[in-house]
Formats: sequence, C-alpha cells, structure tokens
Amino acid sequence: MNQSFTIKTEIVVIIIVSFLCLLIIDYFKLDFYFADLIYQKNQAWNHKSSWLMSTVLHKYAKNIVIFGFLVFTIRTLYIAKKDKASNPHPKLVLIVALMAATGMVSVLKTIFEVDCPWDLILYGGTKPYFQLISYDPAYLPSSGCFPAAHASVGFTLISIYFYCSIHLKKYKNRALYTALILGFSFGLVQQIRGAHFISHTIWSLIICILVNILIYSLAYRKKGTRVLSKLLK
Repeated sequence: MNQSFTIKTEIVVIIIVSFLCLLIIDYFKLDFYFADLIYQKNQAWNHKSSWLMSTVLHKYAKNIVIFGFLVFTIRTLYIAKKDKASNPHPKLVLIVALMAATGMVSVLKTIFEVDCPWDLILYGGTKPYFQLISYDPAYLPSSGCFPAAHASVGFTLISIYFYCSIHLKKYKNRALYTALILGFSFGLVQQIRGAHFISHTIWSLIICILVNILIYSLAYRKKGTRVLSKLLK
C-alpha cells in the first residue's frame, strides 16, 4: 500500500475556526443568546415533541444514516470475504472511523454531567446551569446532554472525506461539505427542540475530526497498515 495520510489544510482551518467559535460563544454567552431567541418566542420548547422535529428530523433522519452505514458495512465485509484479491483495508478503516467517532461522542455523554437547555430553570426546567466539569452532585443525575450525539451522526460522515482525501480525491470536498451541512442541520434541529446549546454541536464536530485524525494516522502508518485486512483472512 503506497497511499499515505496527511492532515489537509481545510481540516486544520476547520479545527482552528471551531475553537475560535467556542471562545467567542463562551465570552459573549451566545449559547444562552440563541437559546433565548428560540425559547422566548413562545415561552416554551414548542418543537420538543413535534412530529417534524422530533420524529422526522431527529428519529427518522438518524435511522436513515445508521441504516446506510449498516448496509455499507455488510456489503464491504461480504465483498472482502468473497473476493480475496480485493484490498478491504481502506473501507475497513472507514468503517472503524465512522464507528469510533460516534462512539466517542456517546462515551463522553456518559462521562460529562451536563443538562439540556430544556432541563434548566431558565427555560422552564427544574435545574440551575452549571459549567462543564463543575456540576453540583446534589443535582445528579444529569441528562447527559454533552456533546451533541445527534449532530455527531452527521459529522461522523467526515470519515468519508478522510477516505476520499486518500483514495478518491475528486470527491473529498463534496464529502466534507455534506458532513458539515448534515451535522450542523442535525445540531440545529436539537437546538430548536431545546436539547442542546450551539457549543455542544461544535464540540461534536471537533471530536469527530480528532477521532478521524487518530484513526487514519494509525491506519496509514508505514508499519501495520494491513492489520485490519488480516482480520478477514
């Protein structure tokens, strides 16, 4: 295998811009500013359980992406088993990256004690707001609302960008834009429902990118690049 992985300029820019956005959001309290705009319009999270937001754009949209991933995984494994001459390594790395990105977000949600906006007294809930890692144990359990899992379902498709940047370069920008649009769209849906602040969405993007950098850096080292492929033999 002579392909190699390098971190592209656009990824570095996205990471830098994302951290700058987080600093600006924190300094100007934009999480609350945008949540106020949504909540104060009707003094309630009217779209929390609406059919469009909750069922279609939250549940169904997520399930469609997951179904597509399962079909892709099964097809890849089937072809790898059937055609021994093929090299399954690139697609296996992609599968692992897709799983690892969303998996990491899910793990972090169980580690950090963070409530959703709709849980807070400010927005009709019963709990005060606490900064990250400063949650008062007296209010446990939290709702586990950080990072944004639904947004990560979209952002994890950035794994396809990493795959394309090595194997299908002409499609890499299209893959990147698709992942960003889908991730931020999913994040916006949850913000409208009152499930997340905007910073939760940005953190999910950063986590998905960093996990992919780690996976692809390990998978395309000069030594051990065929470890995943050997698992199928």
